[in-house]
Amino acid sequence: MSLDAVRNEIQRIDEAIIDLAVERQRLAVRIARLKQERGIPIRDDGQRKVVLDRVSALATGRHIDPVAVRQIFEILIGMNEERQRE
Repeated sequence: MSLDAVRNEIQRIDEAIIDLAVERQRLAVRIARLKQERGIPIRDDGQRKVVLDRVSALATGRHIDPVAVRQIFEILIGMNEERQRE
């Protein structure tokens, strides 16, 4: 496979990652509505821990740096919380 072909494949994956982040944001809006209806605060430290522990374990099982994956998901969760506040 050529260098350009590999780069094109990476670009395709990058686009898919962005699409998934957008989908995650859409779901955050739905969660915000449900939380608002139930009087639940936006920030849920228990759920945050569940998600971060789960993705760390997945990363470890798939031989990718769990610390880096955890950081990525901390950013994603922060983005979702911000969207929920809007």
